[in-house]
Amino acid sequence: MMRFNKIDELDFRRRVFLSAFLLQKQQGLHLHPSLKEDQIHLLTDDRLGKVDDFISIALEKGNLNRNDEGYIKDHTKFSSPYDFHRARIDNPIDVIANAAEPLTELQRTIRRISSRPGFWIKRKVAKCLMGQDVKEFESDYHKFYLQGESKPMNVGKPFVVKGKSKNIGILLSHGYMAAPLEVRELAYYLGRMGYWVYVPRLKGHGTSPDDLATRSYQDWMRSIDRGYAIISSICRKVVVGGFSTGAGLALDLAARIEQITGVFAVAAPMTLMDFSSKFAPAVDMWNRIMDRAYKVGPKKEFVENKPENPHINYLRNPISGVREIERLMNDLEPKLPKLKMPALIVQSRRDPVVDPKGSRKIFELIGTSEKEYILFNYDRHGILLGDGAEKVYNAIGEFVKQF
Repeated sequence: MMRFNKIDELDFRRRVFLSAFLLQKQQGLHLHPSLKEDQIHLLTDDRLGKVDDFISIALEKGNLNRNDEGYIKDHTKFSSPYDFHRARIDNPIDVIANAAEPLTELQRTIRRISSRPGFWIKRKVAKCLMGQDVKEFESDYHKFYLQGESKPMNVGKPFVVKGKSKNIGILLSHGYMAAPLEVRELAYYLGRMGYWVYVPRLKGHGTSPDDLATRSYQDWMRSIDRGYAIISSICRKVVVGGFSTGAGLALDLAARIEQITGVFAVAAPMTLMDFSSKFAPAVDMWNRIMDRAYKVGPKKEFVENKPENPHINYLRNPISGVREIERLMNDLEPKLPKLKMPALIVQSRRDPVVDPKGSRKIFELIGTSEKEYILFNYDRHGILLGDGAEKVYNAIGEFVKQF
């Protein structure tokens, strides 16, 4: 249905995503179970291979041809009068299109999306996803709210800082047991430099510890992926960065998506200093065994947390969450050599939470030759807030300036 001959893959992905997103909202449609799920993978690393498989078939059968500028559609390869059984072999793309023909609402939605200009598609994708981010946060906040523990809603709400130019946008992630407020000052600093900045909320954060205890690192990855889909629909180039666990997630995203322009990581938790964290896997496993065997039993689900920023961070730390950080970093480590864009690794020399040896290991493993390691002589973990934070902001700002 797309009327233009030249097909840009990212634009194509956005149109497919938006069609699926809007179809999920319609009443009376019986969707395949996979279409009821989050389709954000279409806008990030295509980890399910949906786009890659479809385009591969289209190239093989001649519906698309590839040149230096992208893909060119061959109109002669569509809607030909094939013998029914032969068509399934010679032109499966046409068979797919014909199978969808009787679905009036589907046709109407796709026809509308296929005819819109690219800038409208980008704007619509960003608007839909930002609305979804806020709606999800508000739902989680009310569901898991705990009197005396949950912070005000403005602490956990995702937000965007509008810049002067849409050439470069920055995706910025907060850390574990924290919330978007943790990186707000850095976001505003980068915004004053003229950049757009989007700060998502990691699932399980900004609500209560009971919420975080139910989440996995894959949930956090989906939060970051959605943030990337938003900022990449607003700006031409994207730099990703984060603090602590958010730094690990930023590195993971950069290792999965080669279109990312640059990545910065502040205090990435490759190696945790807290001795008790080494017992988290065993305690987490014990808790799971007790759940399965007895439903109730002697479990230790939380440990006390004494944060540097109690107005932002949770005061209870779920054991399962510490285990998820370890899983995230274990999953990230073999991906680091694939990271080929410029990278900045920032660490506090006397960080009481993250061992500087871990961030140095990350630096050594990163595959790019365009990398820099900066060690600040601070005695705290949260170096994006408090005394000396401006020096960290400046280092990050200088890194982003090069693009």
